[in-house]
Amino acid sequence: MARRLPEDGDWEMVTAGYAAPSHTGVTWNNKLRFWVNNEEVVIQDPSPSLTLLDWLRDVKRLTGTHVGCGEGGCGICTVALARLDPESAKVKLVPINSCLRRLCALDGCHVITTEGIGCKKTGFHAIQTAIAEGNGSQCGFCTPGWVMNMYSLLSQNDKPSAEVVERNFDGNLCRCTGYRPILTAFGKFAQGGDHCGQHRSISHPAAMLSYAAEDLHFEDAKTHESWYRPTTMQGLAEITSHASESIRYICASTADGVAKYYQDSATGQGGTTYVDISLLPELQGVHLDDTGLHCGATVSIEALIGHLESPEASKLTSSFEVLADHMKRIASVQIRSVGSWAGNLMLTREHPAFASDMATILSAAGAIVHVQQGAKTVDLTVPELLTLENKQVLVISVTIPKGSRNSLLRTFKASQRHVFAHAVVNLGAYIDFADSSGTVNQARIMVGGACKRLLNASKTADALRGRKLDDETLKLATAALKSEIQENASDDLRNSSEYREQLAVGFLYKTFLCARKDLPEQLKSAVESFIPADARPISTGTESWGENHKESPVSEYVPKRSAFIQASGEAQYPSDYGGRDALFGQVVFSTSANAKLVALDASQALEMPGVHSFIVASAIPGVNVVNAPLGGDNLKEKIFFEVGDVIPCVGSQLGLIVADTWKQARSAAKCVKQKYAQAECVVASVEDALRLRRIEPGDCGGGGVGSSRRQGTRPQLPSKIDCDGVMPEGSADLLSKKGSFKSGGQSHFYMETQSVCVTPHDGNQWEVVCSDQDANFTQQCLSSALGVPMHNINVKVPRAGGAFGGKLMRQCLNACAAAVAANSLRCPVRIQNERSDDMQIVCGREPIQFDYEVTFDASGRVASLNLDMTISPGWFYGDVAGDANMAVTWSDNCYHYSKFKVTPHAALTNTPHTTPMRAPGCMQSVLAAEVIMEHVAKTVGKSTEEVQALNFYQESQTTPFGDHIGEHGYNWTIPVLWSQIQKDASLSDRQAKVKEYNSKNRWTKRGIAISPAKYIMNITTDSYSSGALVSIYGDGSVLVSSGGSEVGQGLNTKIALCTASTLGAPLDKVSVGPRETSKIPDNTGTGGSGTSECSSEAAIMACQELNKLLQPYRDAKKSWEDVVKAACADKVGLNASAWYANKDKANANNYATYGTGIAEVQIDVLTGEVCVERVDLLMDLGVQLDAAVDLGQIQGGFVMALGYLLTEELKVDKSGTQLNLGTWHYKPPSAYDIPLEFNVSLLKDSPNPVGILGSKASAEPAMCVVPCVYLAVKNAIYAARAETGVSDWFMLDTPLTPETIRAAVGQGTDVEGAFTLG
Repeated sequence: MARRLPEDGDWEMVTAGYAAPSHTGVTWNNKLRFWVNNEEVVIQDPSPSLTLLDWLRDVKRLTGTHVGCGEGGCGICTVALARLDPESAKVKLVPINSCLRRLCALDGCHVITTEGIGCKKTGFHAIQTAIAEGNGSQCGFCTPGWVMNMYSLLSQNDKPSAEVVERNFDGNLCRCTGYRPILTAFGKFAQGGDHCGQHRSISHPAAMLSYAAEDLHFEDAKTHESWYRPTTMQGLAEITSHASESIRYICASTADGVAKYYQDSATGQGGTTYVDISLLPELQGVHLDDTGLHCGATVSIEALIGHLESPEASKLTSSFEVLADHMKRIASVQIRSVGSWAGNLMLTREHPAFASDMATILSAAGAIVHVQQGAKTVDLTVPELLTLENKQVLVISVTIPKGSRNSLLRTFKASQRHVFAHAVVNLGAYIDFADSSGTVNQARIMVGGACKRLLNASKTADALRGRKLDDETLKLATAALKSEIQENASDDLRNSSEYREQLAVGFLYKTFLCARKDLPEQLKSAVESFIPADARPISTGTESWGENHKESPVSEYVPKRSAFIQASGEAQYPSDYGGRDALFGQVVFSTSANAKLVALDASQALEMPGVHSFIVASAIPGVNVVNAPLGGDNLKEKIFFEVGDVIPCVGSQLGLIVADTWKQARSAAKCVKQKYAQAECVVASVEDALRLRRIEPGDCGGGGVGSSRRQGTRPQLPSKIDCDGVMPEGSADLLSKKGSFKSGGQSHFYMETQSVCVTPHDGNQWEVVCSDQDANFTQQCLSSALGVPMHNINVKVPRAGGAFGGKLMRQCLNACAAAVAANSLRCPVRIQNERSDDMQIVCGREPIQFDYEVTFDASGRVASLNLDMTISPGWFYGDVAGDANMAVTWSDNCYHYSKFKVTPHAALTNTPHTTPMRAPGCMQSVLAAEVIMEHVAKTVGKSTEEVQALNFYQESQTTPFGDHIGEHGYNWTIPVLWSQIQKDASLSDRQAKVKEYNSKNRWTKRGIAISPAKYIMNITTDSYSSGALVSIYGDGSVLVSSGGSEVGQGLNTKIALCTASTLGAPLDKVSVGPRETSKIPDNTGTGGSGTSECSSEAAIMACQELNKLLQPYRDAKKSWEDVVKAACADKVGLNASAWYANKDKANANNYATYGTGIAEVQIDVLTGEVCVERVDLLMDLGVQLDAAVDLGQIQGGFVMALGYLLTEELKVDKSGTQLNLGTWHYKPPSAYDIPLEFNVSLLKDSPNPVGILGSKASAEPAMCVVPCVYLAVKNAIYAARAETGVSDWFMLDTPLTPETIRAAVGQGTDVEGAFTLG
């Protein structure tokens, strides 16, 4: 029986009963031998379940290889793997996901990590230097994975083409940079680039080059797991002759990444026997003959692609290139490099719901699979293999026929993201024509994803036979295909059955178009691929900024200073702390919502290997509340809910399993049994809450998250805003429109999941290293949970691997759990959430529904807006007040209304509590403002940009929130930005070209649009109070301790620049240390894009005090070091602290960051897929503190917003369970979802009158410019709808997934009725 295998990797076979091999003919060795960074490693009987990643981190202590997802979906853990290829006798080096590679499978291999190619002490590698100097590392958590993927590429080809470099990163995610600087930096290694030829590969061990493989057998006495690696079929037969249901065959171990999404049980169950078949000669090799291509079962997908694209294969048939192109869309470079093609087939054999691309396209091609059943070998088609009842099957090889001379083979795929995404639907079509007349002789139509298993659409194929591919045949075939799909339609809730059917029918139509030799020009774009990475041209981008040389090095282009050690893996993150001394904790979270917990049984878990304890509420020495300091509504959330409690949502913490290893802890946590009384009605969405009236209106007297949290009171929703101004003349003739716009949620998907290490010491003292944005708040919560004073607890944040608001409060869940466990066991306890668990427990951006009524005159000038916004905070209100406040106070965006009324509401659901996420509330609110403007424009028959500009604020006008535009330091640059970007980006000319393109193309459409953003900054004492401690040492070196947390935003670099500038010290003399509550107490949290400037100002203030002390020793002839030495000789104490708290402002807010953006997109009308062709951003950051950091923040923030808009979708089923968890279902943007051309400019010569050194905030404002993409997509949809005579305005909710776009195209139109072949 085949068992849990990923889309793109290994396959396994289960056979009959197992006992130990007889050992009569084969000698089995129990020692594993491999090399890491040229160092030999020999291990006796390694555990079969231990991964390379866990071994590197927990045994070897090479922590530069980080844990991102544990399923091969993010590329963070990428390392290089080299081994001697038995066929060519040459070293083959490939990138792999170390989280998927079993340690046992490394025999004879050389593993290279980022620490092995360069470091600070011996010098950085050219690749590490390039990504650091190129501004390609922000939080840095993903950087080593990018480095090692690039290293693997250049080790194979040190002078690659630009195309090869560009297309190498489908398996690496980054949440911070927006990818543009990474692609630019690595692109310089391509032919003609600045770094071309600079790569140097480290040598391989001589012993590896002469290594001879042996038959291996390892045993783990604790787990009763075994590992075999036979090198001959004789050895394999010896094992299988005693086989049992517990055997699993392995080729490269990529099975563990995806299979868990298709089965209930955890991988790596005790008693499993693993058999590594990767070295069996009979399963290797590829050869080509006149009939087709013959390929062994263990050949990797990447190797198969290479053979299909060979000149010899291309001469034989063009079909092989079609297959190769589709295979490049399977998984990622890392997985294709080692995962076998047979794994894809065998996974869908075991799990029919898995829409295997390999199964679909090989079935369509008529491939014959050669399999071993017992002692005989049989030939089967792929559909026959997938439905074969006999479980004793071993795939030996496949033959892919070349097809007939008059045949056509085409394959298609639609997915949520452009690369590294499983198919929503895939289709393969093979059509053999009888003669030149075009009559169909035979056909195969295979469809994956639309049904509960791979569909062999035989009735559809029958509809083609004996007929020509004309319009009538298309109608017959379409009807047949719909009927076949509906007979066994997929019940996957992530996409609708209607959309899956539309995709299949659209692909069938495309197949007909491909068969036409005289295809009309207007239809050609339907069959021209523009979505896959290989179809994209090389992406480009520009950056433009000005500098203020008077404050050097402030405002200059200085990449993040820790980027080099981030690239080399030497930078330490909270998830790296604990070493061999700490135990691992994994949270046991609830699996039911709104149900009473009646029993919790951990007996089975406690018997599992390595498990120490199950920590529950009774172990808490203090208060069993996560956010106790806040009081009020927050008191509902317990650290650990207890038996007898009504559990509010799926994802509530019930306890903590503590074990020796991360894997042991998680496996045991999943085995804790939960029993519930029958669940009550589960409210899973805003719509449910509105229907059931679970709504709370805005309270009076509330404030943002800052004030309410610091004062320990219940956060209140902001008051209703009702600005009752004077209506314009002729108001009786005003037009009025109503609408309801729904904006979805978003997961933070920070690269480092919630991580903490708690160490008890000195009796009742606590050292807490946490991935944290608000160490002071964490300290408060731990004080309450442990029942100790705050001064007993030091919370330290060395850096965080991303945060985006998710670690302002939600970090306290893990911190409190780990602290309770450490207190109970009196030893260090560390926690790092598994990716899908993290996404279930920690909810992200809130969904918000905007119901509006707007009035306006015939010119499009708005008069009034009445806006109701319903925000969903999850099961309790918590810190929703801050997000709601931002949603309210940003809702005017750049537009003046005579009357303006906004009423916020909160809708409680039985889902995890949401929490702030980058541009919380306001990104959606600004988007809603643009939705309203577009509605007005469509109604009056004007372009959206005309109506937008018509309604801009004018200087001297006042916003509903008390800001005087253009007065009291509140500068107003939107008109300048608006005019300049249209000129710089040639908007008018491009609009004409888009119009021309749409007139010439029926099934692809383009759209272009512009949008503005006003991002207000309220630098109040409640929200931003920041401290700094600056110490100057005798050698002239400077150490700054700050109250802000470095979470990737470059805060420490900006502080260093400001410190160096103020002191007049060389930048390389300044270092910024970790955030520690023992050094800077009571600091406000890091968030809202304002902490960098406030922390920098605190450092400036401290430096100004030091300058007073140094002034007597300054001399134009003295160096900085001499000045310091002179002061130290006089025993001057060169350390100073300062506290920044802004209290003086004339406006309601201090200032606003402004931005404008122009976006151009292209959509596939038949699938809804979208490609962002170009984006131009022009931002007013005043005088930026650091050009590199701020440009990077703009790029990264915008691409995160792009993900929110296009690829990221949160869905909750009726039970309250998140459907899109982990990297398999949740899709942040990849490097191939960013704009093909991405230009970012900063407005020059426009200092902020009230900003720190003339600066403004940078990251979150850029996210509010994303409506330009929304409007561009909508314009493209309008163009598609116009083809069927429909021009009416329509509402378009977010996210704009391919399904949403396709549905909008078809709303009120008959898309299929427009199918024509001529």
